[in-house]
Amino acid sequence: MDQGMRALSYLISGVLLYGALGWVGDHFLHTNFLLPIGIVLGAGLGVYLTIKRLQAQELGAPQAPRATRTTTTKTEGDR
Repeated sequence: MDQGMRALSYLISGVLLYGALGWVGDHFLHTNFLLPIGIVLGAGLGVYLTIKRLQAQELGAPQAPRATRTTTTKTEGDR
């Protein structure tokens, strides 16, 4: 379930982000072709990121390390 939601979020966020960039480009450059290009590019990059992430998990590649707490102890020489 987690992988499916992550894949869906990559696809949706890619389309929204690059679609918005295309819309802004169209608005300021007075064109009408950057929005569709941005949507297609965002969908393609979302699929690419999803495939790369799932391949990394299948191969057992380590994820980003989690922060761990370390404790230090004082020794006689640290006073």
